[in-house]
Amino acid sequence: MMMLKPKAIVGLILCTLILSASVPLLLGIQATPQAIFGGDMVAVSQVNSTVQLNETMVHAIKNQTNVLAASAEISCFGVIRNQPVLVRGVNLDDFLKIEEGRMVRGQANDSGRFAVIGRKLAEKIDLDVGDRFLLTGSSTPALFQLEIDGVYSAQSAEDEILVPLTYARKMAGLGQGTVLFIRVRTTNQTALMETLEEQEQPVVVTTSGGTVTPVNTEITEEERVQQQLAIKYLDTAQFRASNGSYVSLFVREGASSIRVVVGTFIILDGALAFIGSAAIVSRAIIERRCEIGIISAVGADRNYIRKLITRDVLVMSVAASSIGVVLGYLLTRFIEERNMLLMFGETIHAVIDPYILAGIFLASVMIHTTSGLMIESTMSKAKPRDLMQETETVEREADAQPLDRVLGADA
Repeated sequence: MMMLKPKAIVGLILCTLILSASVPLLLGIQATPQAIFGGDMVAVSQVNSTVQLNETMVHAIKNQTNVLAASAEISCFGVIRNQPVLVRGVNLDDFLKIEEGRMVRGQANDSGRFAVIGRKLAEKIDLDVGDRFLLTGSSTPALFQLEIDGVYSAQSAEDEILVPLTYARKMAGLGQGTVLFIRVRTTNQTALMETLEEQEQPVVVTTSGGTVTPVNTEITEEERVQQQLAIKYLDTAQFRASNGSYVSLFVREGASSIRVVVGTFIILDGALAFIGSAAIVSRAIIERRCEIGIISAVGADRNYIRKLITRDVLVMSVAASSIGVVLGYLLTRFIEERNMLLMFGETIHAVIDPYILAGIFLASVMIHTTSGLMIESTMSKAKPRDLMQETETVEREADAQPLDRVLGADA
């Protein structure tokens, strides 16, 4: 094994670490809009602001045998203790059921007046049961003095403050009985769509995969363009009066835009890992150019040398990628558990599964191996004598004493 040196393997581990730690977090950033408004469920939202989504629809949805849970909700943004916070208006029992959550501390006895804070948010802004705080309107003037009644733990939404729907309507400037979206956990999406069609109310359905489907309505291309503009100009009265579907458009357009940014950064991560890997492997091969020259001089052909280098690079790549992926996974968990990366006040949840880890491992091995083969191809074009002469020159230069020392000795 000519090139298996600890410093070379450590360098490749660092290259893999960059890739394995950043990719899951970048994918988590991409998934955040969908996680906030839909999660792994179906989100039913209004088509436009002239046809509002009424809270009563949730009762008809919950009566279907294919529906496991449904929650009518309103999301708006606020600031508490100088920290950005996502405020969610809910029916508390419905929310905890759909999130498969539970109360950790405290209890909300009054369904019409409560403030329940997520476990992670409570730690982040230092609020707990019994603490008082001020909550202001998100888009309209409103002011509430509330007291934390409890702390909840949920499947994903632990960075939010839950309040009654009546409070959230005042914060968001919505009419009586109106909600922004209804999240539904169902065993049969097709049956759910048929149920919504039977109710004859125009809605937009966003699936967990981000697919947007209008129900009981037809959206023209002109209306679609107007809705896209509405996302950019939500404060313009003209657009606010004639365009809507803010939730589904935010999920779709936001996820699409973020996907481009995330994809670009993943490509840059790969390029950075490739450049670093090429430099490390190049150094490892150059340090062994004398041995390569000697083997070539005694009759080894280029195919044999290529096999030797490929074997060493492959062994280094597999070892470094394995260790790097494990360290990257641990680093990602460390960052997530300490709420070090936030978006809209929400903790970024890294997207990690065995397939992603396996993909990062294979990509890392491919990057290291490809960079090694490129360096090997360049080295194989040099003559054996040149390789050995270059090594001798470098060794003589390394052994030579500095000029000032030589002059000082003569003096």
